Amino acid sequence: MRKFTFQYVISVLVADRVGILRDITAPLTDMGSNIVGISQTVVQGYFTVIIIAAFQKAQSSEEIENAIGRHLHDSEPSVLVRKFEGAEPRLATGGRYILTMSGRDRPGILKTVTAFLAEKGINVEDLFFRIDGEHVTHIGELTIPRQLDIKQCQEELQALLAPLGLTGGLQHENLFRVTNEVGAIQTLIRENGNA
Repeated sequence: MRKFTFQYVISVLVADRVGILRDITAPLTDMGSNIVGISQTVVQGYFTVIIIAAFQKAQSSEEIENAIGRHLHDSEPSVLVRKFEGAEPRLATGGRYILTMSGRDRPGILKTVTAFLAEKGINVEDLFFRIDGEHVTHIGELTIPRQLDIKQCQEELQALLAPLGLTGGLQHENLFRVTNEVGAIQTLIRENGNA
């Protein structure tokens, strides 16, 4: 079996169009890599992706950047490559929670809320928001350290959001899934071995 011991983190930002993910992954595969991690999204017409690719032989950042750039030549991509330094956990472990916030959009929401989360040692794993007219809805995935009192965090968060004209809260990810996803109850039962 081949060993893919050289890993790189690759970030690409480019104007969105059909086929971009193909045009990024194809040259990586042609270089002999195996993609071992990926997170991709589109925000207001801009495509962004972070990929972890493993290779059998060491590659230079320039070789990887140029290979991707040749496939995205017409789009002036921003490509950043760095060696993957390993996955030493530096973040607190804990429970996975979903943060929801909604209300009238205004500057400073993220600054205020992310400062609160950082002070509590809460890690933001993923964050998405959508603006519809003057209304904004935020949904975030958080890892909350086990030693924190969730009820107290919820109360403090609601007190923080009220002056901003926002409502919101925290739900354990399983509770959020059960109340927001079709078929989530059956999936949770199967995952917990109770089916």
